[in-house]
Amino acid sequence: MTGQGNGLYTLATIIKRLEAVASRIEDVADIQEQRAGISNPNTGSSQATPVPPLPPPPPPPPPPVVIEDPKAVTAYDETIIEGKLKPFVELTNSFGSDGLKEQVSLLEPLFGAVRQVIHTAGSCTQLPQDDFLKLLGPMQSGYEAVSLTKERNARDREWSLHYSVVATGASCVSWVTQAKPGPFVKDVKEETEFYGNRLIKEYKDKDTKHIDWVRAFIGLLEESRKYNMEYHTTGLSWNPKGMPLVEYKATLATGSAPPPPPSAPGPPPAPGPDSGAGVAAVFAELNRGADVTKGLRKVEKSEMTHKNPALRASSAVPSNTSPLSGKKPTKPAKPQSLSTKKPAKFALEGNKWIIEYQENEPGLMVGDTEISHIVSLYGCKNTTVVIKGKVNGVTLVNCTKTSILVDSVISSVSVTASPSFAIQITGSAPTIQLDSTDSGQIYLSKSCLGVEILTAKCSAINVSLPVEGEEEGIFEEKPIPEMLRTTVENGTLVTGIVEHKG
Repeated sequence: MTGQGNGLYTLATIIKRLEAVASRIEDVADIQEQRAGISNPNTGSSQATPVPPLPPPPPPPPPPVVIEDPKAVTAYDETIIEGKLKPFVELTNSFGSDGLKEQVSLLEPLFGAVRQVIHTAGSCTQLPQDDFLKLLGPMQSGYEAVSLTKERNARDREWSLHYSVVATGASCVSWVTQAKPGPFVKDVKEETEFYGNRLIKEYKDKDTKHIDWVRAFIGLLEESRKYNMEYHTTGLSWNPKGMPLVEYKATLATGSAPPPPPSAPGPPPAPGPDSGAGVAAVFAELNRGADVTKGLRKVEKSEMTHKNPALRASSAVPSNTSPLSGKKPTKPAKPQSLSTKKPAKFALEGNKWIIEYQENEPGLMVGDTEISHIVSLYGCKNTTVVIKGKVNGVTLVNCTKTSILVDSVISSVSVTASPSFAIQITGSAPTIQLDSTDSGQIYLSKSCLGVEILTAKCSAINVSLPVEGEEEGIFEEKPIPEMLRTTVENGTLVTGIVEHKG
């Protein structure tokens, strides 16, 4: 029994040992399979560690918004800037006058500012007046910089005619404010030829390069006239299907359209022909600078109610001044500082004649004028001003019973809040603007019959026209209609003039 028991015990022990060895072998096999799966992920083993998929690529950025150059801008680049302006600048750089080089170099940002105006007009719907004035700012300051260069070099007699040629011709950029740009540029060209012909005569037997220089600049003006006759026949061409100004500016910030060129240095822009003379009145007050506060008195501490309770108590409003008491409040007296008469002024500042607070002056004479000059009248009474020669513009603001006699005006005559005015034009003017003005008389010459008269909030305005076949000085008076008739036709308001005859 003992031997049999020992045998069973030995057999059971052997079986247990074999099972342990088999289990060990299986564990080793599993470890080897796991290692093989890590070293070779393509083995298809169920024990291999899976590789996470790559994240999807980010979406591509949206393409930038592109403002294509309008056709008028492309033509301006090719015919004006590249075709005429740059060759003229290169020719000027071959001269020995640093002042002339400086003046002509200012033409590039000036014409660049005009380009931006054309680009905006070709891309946007027509802007409100305030936005349009801001758009003209770089152009106005650029032109004044050209004019000031001529004034700074006034003692340079050798090149004085050159400066006059450039300063006069540069005023052609004001065509963007004109209803008839082509004829306007033609007038500027003729004025420029006056100085150009004198220069050609002077250098005819000396240096033909100066003659070529004059002809190159006149060619620039002639090309500008042709350009306007083709693309801007009746004024700056706005895009009726264009974008709003805010959207246009946002697109410029991210798109490929050229940004506005840097403005040339110069004084604040003068109001253009379409700006309204009310802007000139605002500038006239702002330009006083520190003088605006001269009429104010310093308040002492003893007069301050917040520092003196007794003074504050004594200033209480009596109960009988209540609106319910039936008594009307007393109108406060006008401060003495505002009732004093302001000093009269008659001066040429830069290219602007300033005529202010003149009273009972029957014959003020503005002579030695130039084509770039602007004559500005403000706060005058019972005064007559005679302007000799052709000027760029005339403005009349807050004047009473004031008369103006002027030869010719390049841009416009503007009258605002000036009752009982009289204007006589012996030459020509393209535009007369009247705003918030009553009882006015306008006398036109035969060469001024193509004028455009714009009125707003006006009454009792008469225009005297020369009588055909009669001697000079015989006029026929015509009233400007004041009454309008508006009807509704197919859902649209149609407005016409009601004329009274008899």
